Amino acid sequence: MGSCLAGRISAEVALARLLLGGKTAAGIRAELDARRPEPPGPRWGAMRRLLDGHDAALDRLAAEIAETGGDHSALGGPGAGGVARIAAFFDRAVSHSPEAAVALYSLGDPGILAAATAEAVRWLEGADLLRPGADVLDLGCGFGRVAAALSPRCRSVLGLDVSAGMVAEARRRHAGLPNARFETTPGLDLSALPAGVFDLVLAVDSFPYLVQAGVADAHVAGAARALRAGGALAALNLSYRGDPDRDRADAARWAEAHGMALEVAGATPFALWDGAVFAFRRAP
Repeated sequence: MGSCLAGRISAEVALARLLLGGKTAAGIRAELDARRPEPPGPRWGAMRRLLDGHDAALDRLAAEIAETGGDHSALGGPGAGGVARIAAFFDRAVSHSPEAAVALYSLGDPGILAAATAEAVRWLEGADLLRPGADVLDLGCGFGRVAAALSPRCRSVLGLDVSAGMVAEARRRHAGLPNARFETTPGLDLSALPAGVFDLVLAVDSFPYLVQAGVADAHVAGAARALRAGGALAALNLSYRGDPDRDRADAARWAEAHGMALEVAGATPFALWDGAVFAFRRAP
């Protein structure tokens, strides 16, 4: 809560962290009221607005967090076993609250998630990573919220996810998109993809799970092979380790090992989400 009131994270992220820590809506409100500044200020007001009138929904979300296994950052483990545990978690989570499953800071609210998705797409366009006519791979696509936002802006988008439940939800929600398709992936590498067919490989908050399973390097290698000359890999959030220096060191090592330039290394350009951005570019 203090990080939000100090302006370091959004009210949505702060509230999600408190719910993840086992707090109830009433408990969060009591703590917020005890820390009310004078005058209250916009950050305090933003948290209070997210709480007011939403006790039942937030407590339901807290119960779903407990039922589905809690902290995303504790998922996984090395290799195929870790990937299987990640897939099982998201299979459970999507049956409870798809929006919260792909972004807990959405608090299960489709409007909040749509705003965060739009913010990510604007950043991709502003960073010259998403161009008209591009073929895009959405790695860790969840229920397809990013793929659906990209669809009108690109030639094609392929969404891959280790969770069969997420892929089924993506196909159900976006069956009408003519240039988007969704498939499951084993999650160990990208060796099944042909070489040189994508202009952008995008991973929105999915790389942390690859890091946890020890398969991130294999995915960077696969992305470099699957990208056309001049194409980019954008990892919007690299890990949940809480160690920016280690993230930057890993990104630099992967870029050098797989012949790509590291153009963005840990920027935090989003207002709603606290994800750190890494962007790799294959040589033109």
